[in-house]
Amino acid sequence: MNYLIYLAHGPAAIKHEALYSLLTYFEVAPAPPATVLVYTDTPDVFRQVLGERADVLYPAVTAEQWRDWRGAADMVYLLKIGVLQYAAAHYPGNLLFTDTDTLWQHDPTPIFDQIATGVRFMHLNEGVMRTGNTLSRKVYRRLQGREFAVGTGRVRIGPETPLYNSGIIGFQSQDAALLGDITPLADQLYATYNKHMMEQLATGLRLGLDSPLREAAPYVLHYWNLKAIRPALTRVFGQYVSQGLPTLRRHLNALDIAGQHTAELAYRELPGWRRTLLKLLGRQWRITDETE
Repeated sequence: MNYLIYLAHGPAAIKHEALYSLLTYFEVAPAPPATVLVYTDTPDVFRQVLGERADVLYPAVTAEQWRDWRGAADMVYLLKIGVLQYAAAHYPGNLLFTDTDTLWQHDPTPIFDQIATGVRFMHLNEGVMRTGNTLSRKVYRRLQGREFAVGTGRVRIGPETPLYNSGIIGFQSQDAALLGDITPLADQLYATYNKHMMEQLATGLRLGLDSPLREAAPYVLHYWNLKAIRPALTRVFGQYVSQGLPTLRRHLNALDIAGQHTAELAYRELPGWRRTLLKLLGRQWRITDETE
């Protein structure tokens, strides 16, 4: 069995991201290859848009389970690990977790076919940390040469250590025991240098320790850098959800999230002096919402 997994807990904007992602999934995969598992505290929000579908399930999660998954440190990043462990225990098969801020561009059937052979996936190889973006290089300088415990072994941060984006995580449920190593590794990394990227670094280090990782990026866009688009998404859902899926999709597509994702990344990579100059001139990058 194939399972596509979403974690949509908390703010309404997270649910709207997940819904848009699901709408793109059903568009590119008219014969859906997977049962969708939506871990949410408000399943009715999804049913309002998707209707009742036999291939979309909303596993019941108690308030106590949500709290337990955040761990003693009450960290949001632990929710993902908790959901994956829970899904692996209750839905054995090929698991593909996706963050809510994603848009499917191609049918993911080939991903599930490869997972079935033992291949593991993450969203994107962002390159080796030593020569990556500003944050990657900063983290590398703090971690280079250090060794960290992973299960019964150890992993060393070296000049060729890659950083994988964890917006997508794909593996067989029989590999779920690996998840138990990710949280302790992430805790060690956070304790060494408290940066948000440590969760995805820990995930990539553990899943790639004994198996090459492949990228899901050709199939799905992960617009992690566009948190500012959330108010526009919420407005579109609020205004058009009652007017039917074609109208809703048309207004969602008009947000041009893919184009804005690319433009913001280009702005982000400009030299600091140039971004400062553009801000002084009032020409810094901003979210555009042409659907208003």
